[in-house]
Amino acid sequence: MWRATASFRGTSVLSASSIVFDGDGKILDYFNRFYFPEESGIDSGALRVHRLTLERIAYFRREEGYADHFLQDADSLADFWQGRGVRGVIIHNLSFDIAFLPKVPGFTSLSWWCSMAGLTDFCRLPGRKEKYKWPKMGEAAAAVRDNCPTPGAVAENERSMGGPVPHYSLSDCFELYGASARILSSCPELVSFDRRSWRHMPPRPGETMRNPLPLKDDFVAEGLAYGANLADTAGQPDRAAALRAL
Repeated sequence: MWRATASFRGTSVLSASSIVFDGDGKILDYFNRFYFPEESGIDSGALRVHRLTLERIAYFRREEGYADHFLQDADSLADFWQGRGVRGVIIHNLSFDIAFLPKVPGFTSLSWWCSMAGLTDFCRLPGRKEKYKWPKMGEAAAAVRDNCPTPGAVAENERSMGGPVPHYSLSDCFELYGASARILSSCPELVSFDRRSWRHMPPRPGETMRNPLPLKDDFVAEGLAYGANLADTAGQPDRAAALRAL
């Protein structure tokens, strides 16, 4: 699955996260990177939600070296999926997140499933005109937990990860992993991967702060600790140690 953090459609991806797992729910690897915006600044309203200031992004980026902007580094995400043999990607709000991806073979060759639309009838949340509404990620995850058995690997991973980090893409991605692994294990008929066509909406480049001073505060420390826990879960102790040392 994949989760991106951005302000709106047509703005820059500020963080990109993906978790790859097998049929038993075992986490095989994960991708988690942070990027500076290409446009001038970050929308103040969106910033209050995702909290990714330029200074915090600068600190998160100390984990490893990669391009400043997502579109310069999108091939790394495609290579990550290809290296793990990924053929299908789960996104909760597919039409939103997929629009940030460039239309290149590394992405257009994949199949996709939208868990938001795909779990609408499963969740049965009251909407308008006697129709069910699309579930938010937390609503979908709760409905799946209440109605589907939990695979042993998922239960163990959820215990080791602890609580979520609100509006943090890696944490959101882990919540989607839990819901997806349960559904695939007990109700695989609900998951239908297919090819998609989309309109890529790139940001408009502008001037932004150059070389912001990295800031480590409680939010950054919590995010790094979460990443370290997931690295341990994925069997990557060296990466976990490096994150804890930042």
